[in-house]
Amino acid sequence: MTTEDQRQEYRLETQLTVFLELGDEQDNDAVIVISRSLDISANGLRIITDRELVPGSILRSCVQTENIDKRFMLITEVKWLQPWQHPGEFLVGLALFESENSNIQEWKEFIAEQCQLE
Repeated sequence: MTTEDQRQEYRLETQLTVFLELGDEQDNDAVIVISRSLDISANGLRIITDRELVPGSILRSCVQTENIDKRFMLITEVKWLQPWQHPGEFLVGLALFESENSNIQEWKEFIAEQCQLE
């Protein structure tokens, strides 16, 4: 079964800026990686990044809309990773967690609004 076959919800093809917080376990210094979305949904997104992320990793993420008027703090899990179009570029599947310390509800409302616009 391919990743495409596993999709259970409508995805919006849109490029949003995605900031990923990668923690360093030795000295707890966080590194912020800037990536871009390929598509988004209520429960996940696919991003393109220049970092080889580890499947199963839990990351704090911030998704910023194109006109920078909205930012969503989300808790994500790296579900899968595969090489992308250029060397050192990766396509990553992120799943979203329901978390009190996130904007997951606002994110789902944003996705619903975007679906109505299409």
